[in-house]
Amino acid sequence: MIRYILVDDQPKTLKYVKAKIDTLPKDYELKHVESYDSSKKAYENINKDDFDLLIVDFDMPVYNGIELAQKIGDNKKIIFLTGETEKEKQVINSLDISGYLSKPFDIEEFEAILKNKVIGKVRTSINKDHTNFITLPVGSNKEVRFRPEQVYYISTALISNGWKTSKKTQKNEKIKADKPHKNNLHIYGKNDEILFENVRMKIIDLNKELVHYNFEKISKSTIVNMVHIKERNNTTVNLYNTNTKFEITDKEKTGFLAKWKAKLKL
Repeated sequence: MIRYILVDDQPKTLKYVKAKIDTLPKDYELKHVESYDSSKKAYENINKDDFDLLIVDFDMPVYNGIELAQKIGDNKKIIFLTGETEKEKQVINSLDISGYLSKPFDIEEFEAILKNKVIGKVRTSINKDHTNFITLPVGSNKEVRFRPEQVYYISTALISNGWKTSKKTQKNEKIKADKPHKNNLHIYGKNDEILFENVRMKIIDLNKELVHYNFEKISKSTIVNMVHIKERNNTTVNLYNTNTKFEITDKEKTGFLAKWKAKLKL
């Protein structure tokens, strides 16, 4: 569980940010401890043992964000909110922070920071079975189970290089894959082979299921396993052992790049 505190001298901002965070999947296990519209109140009332993450406005009277973080945020995860982008360098150089968000608060950017800089730093214990297998419920009486490294990408789109093994001949005969049925997706492995065909899930829901792993949504139709990325060229990525080139859409670019750079420690 990640316990977080909000501090901003604008009450409307506090309500807006909390409402946005409340829309995130429960898998993140976020718990709102308290919101403060005064840095002085926050300093006087916050118990350092009661929170893991401090989301704080940079510009406030009495104590600014840096000063408050220095007073109460020692060894805590810190995310600054600010409407003045020119202060980004000052913020980053002042503290070893987890993230920096420009106002208005962007939930997708926050989610990227959460996945890349907070989860795993605060919560280090994950069920051991999850480190070996991912189990997905795909119906009332059906599940699919695989090791994360087995899957290269997942898509609802038609993959021109995708193939599957013939069920009629029971031989390792390559058959060109059809596009997944409506509201279904294919899960692909090495060399564009379909591991699981027509899994009845939506990409957006599956992305939430895979939040603790190295998968990342790059478009409304596709999720890739970042472990298998061979190269990135601007807004395209190529994977090892596949013949498919993937486009990163503008909507997903920020979150993808944040996670990719964190993985490479750029």
